[in-house]
Amino acid sequence: MFRYSTNWASSWSDWLPYKSGNFSINPQSWSGTKKQEWNGEHIIMQYWSEPAGSADHIQHADLGLPEHIASRRFPHLYLHGPFNMYGYDAGIKNEMKLRGDGKWVFNFMAEWPTKFHFNVWGINPDNKPDATFVYGDVDNDGVMDRMPPAYLGDSVVNVSQVPPKGFLSYRIVLDDGTYQFQMIPAGDSRLQIAIYALLIIIPILTGAFAVTIYITSFYQVKTNTKGITTKKSLLPFAAVSSLLRREASPPTDPGTGLAANNPNPTQMPGERPRVLIATLEYDIEDWGIKIKIGGLGVMAQLMGKSLQHQDLVWVVPCVSGVDYPTDTPGESITVTIMDKQYIVEVQYHILNNITYVLLDAPVFRKQTKAEPYPPRMDDLESAVFYSAWNQCIAAVIKRFPMHIDLYHINDYHGCLAPIYLLPDTIPCVLSLHNAEFQGMWPMRNHKEKEEVCKVFNISRKNVEKYVQFGDVFNLLHAGASYLRIQQKGYGAVGVSKKYGGRSWARYPIFWGLSGVGNLPNPDPTDTADYDPQNKDAEVAVVDPEFEARRAELKRQAQDWADLEQNPDAELLVFVGRWSNQKGIDLIADVAPALLKENKDVQLLCVGPVIDLYGRFASIKLAKLMEMYPGRVYSKPEFTALPPFIFR
Repeated sequence: MFRYSTNWASSWSDWLPYKSGNFSINPQSWSGTKKQEWNGEHIIMQYWSEPAGSADHIQHADLGLPEHIASRRFPHLYLHGPFNMYGYDAGIKNEMKLRGDGKWVFNFMAEWPTKFHFNVWGINPDNKPDATFVYGDVDNDGVMDRMPPAYLGDSVVNVSQVPPKGFLSYRIVLDDGTYQFQMIPAGDSRLQIAIYALLIIIPILTGAFAVTIYITSFYQVKTNTKGITTKKSLLPFAAVSSLLRREASPPTDPGTGLAANNPNPTQMPGERPRVLIATLEYDIEDWGIKIKIGGLGVMAQLMGKSLQHQDLVWVVPCVSGVDYPTDTPGESITVTIMDKQYIVEVQYHILNNITYVLLDAPVFRKQTKAEPYPPRMDDLESAVFYSAWNQCIAAVIKRFPMHIDLYHINDYHGCLAPIYLLPDTIPCVLSLHNAEFQGMWPMRNHKEKEEVCKVFNISRKNVEKYVQFGDVFNLLHAGASYLRIQQKGYGAVGVSKKYGGRSWARYPIFWGLSGVGNLPNPDPTDTADYDPQNKDAEVAVVDPEFEARRAELKRQAQDWADLEQNPDAELLVFVGRWSNQKGIDLIADVAPALLKENKDVQLLCVGPVIDLYGRFASIKLAKLMEMYPGRVYSKPEFTALPPFIFR
């Protein structure tokens, strides 16, 4: 008699009488996972011999297998053990491969000692290891043994020996015909050590190579930190040849400094550097107009007097309350806001090396000499102001296409102007006086984004590429993005040795730059030529005449602030913005203790409130004025101060 199975003994046919001749095989049903399927057709024939009283005679046959695969007695073989949590860890390879010589092979590496068993079906559809066809080596004879699922012993192959020295793993080779298996040492430990060494060395070498390439490609700007050094040549014809290379300049009008045969006031003379500056604080010395309320105004005054070696184009707005003389009128500028066009009147005024471009429009006339900046920077009114301001700057740059070598941006106010010039570009430098203020308007949804884009007359594409930072329209970020994209991250500086580095570390909008440099914070009265020989020589000089006047200056300050006329008083003066950055909140916190412990202490605080820290400080100091009349003076607003306050 005989019976057969077409699904690897998962099920069997009925016992049938054995007769000579052909017999038709009916395929049997089978279910399992895709990984448990097999290639080709396989049949198992089992025979019953009545004289022998045995059914141990079994034959296997295959049909439709590729030529390079030998006949087999297993559809596939998997290794299960602690190394892969007995099949539950699917990320570890455990399938043996059948070679053409009829042997199953698997390269086995684990933590030694270990154990494993051979599993024919692996993981079943219920995501559990199959328990029907599991083979181990119970008697340790190197031949697979199959035990029934109810067997109480541990049917595994024990691997108690570590691979010999110089090897990393074992290659398991199983003979499909005899069920014999071998554990052959494999893997060269020296090669593994070499690979680990390369994994350590290669990243370091490639990283150093990448840094070298980056520095070579991008760090192409050399910074002169000590001013201009004139190299002297021993060859007398070097200076002559440099003069011959220059283009001839037309004669200039000694009265205006402009080309005598060119009536266009935008024409700048000579071959000197030409820099465009646009500030809301400025000083037009010959007209006696000074718009100055803070450090930027001091800087503007200093630049106007000290940059005589450059030609400056200075864009300024006209504010209310100031009489501006009429000079050379220019072509008006048209700005577009909310899809409507508005006219800005323009006139030019030339003083020495500076060409002032004065902008006159109602949006600028809303500001005053005492308050040249919009009080807020997050509402529609301020957005209209800065939109008109930046569009005007861009228009002025376009009027000087061949005569501007550099656009000097100060803080966030004029950062958007280069974006209006795209795809044309202009070299820019960004000076950070106070990066805490960045000019921000919300863009939390589509409606707000469309409104901001229309107010500033800028495309949504450029807003997303240059200006937008998170859900905010950020003017200062526009300047930083322009430097990052157009100038490889170079061109931003802080106005002191510490502020540049602090700004770069503190504000994420600058993290895309190669760094934020620093400028010296000069003494406006120090206008002498730089002497390299005396760069470290700092001699403290006491002015006896000034020291003798200090008592009178203190009396004048006390009289101005309605403080007690006490010549022995220790007068503490704070003049500046009332904000957390300036530390006014700390002064307000320690002032009660100082005033209580020392009766000679007097406090004078003046400046505009900027944030909540300044607001809380103003409340505290107002209370201290009531508690200590004649000893505390607090005025939280812009105030024109007499010079003796600063003495």
